[in-house]
Amino acid sequence: MSCAYQSEIESIIVHGDAKTLVETAQKIAGEMIQRNQRGFLNEGSSVSTSQIRNIFGTSKQIEMRVNEDNVQDEYNKLLLLKPKMAYANGRFNKTFGGGRAKIPGFIILVDCLSYAIDQVKADYTRMQNFFHFFEAILAYHKAEGGK
Repeated sequence: MSCAYQSEIESIIVHGDAKTLVETAQKIAGEMIQRNQRGFLNEGSSVSTSQIRNIFGTSKQIEMRVNEDNVQDEYNKLLLLKPKMAYANGRFNKTFGGGRAKIPGFIILVDCLSYAIDQVKADYTRMQNFFHFFEAILAYHKAEGGK
């Protein structure tokens, strides 16, 4: 599976498009939340804050350390988020009811953040754009009712 927002993410990370960042983060966050037929949050199949806390925490540590002089080293650490996210996805989305993902929104998050990391390419400004994007996704996730 791949991220459905690749062109938007490229615009966000490479060109710093703030308007697209806001719109795309809101869409991704909305897909991370599953609701039942009556519109209530389905907590068992929605992404929870605790499920992304470890990934976001690592991202924040990198953000606090990165500067123009060490961007390559910190980018290498950012790349290591990809296997960490893949591992978390494997934990949360073990085979469930005919091979369906239990938490499909987590797959969307992992695919889109992985694509965003690929666009950074050890560039300081792009890395900052990535951090803003990830933070916006989490903000909208909370606004959508993410627990």
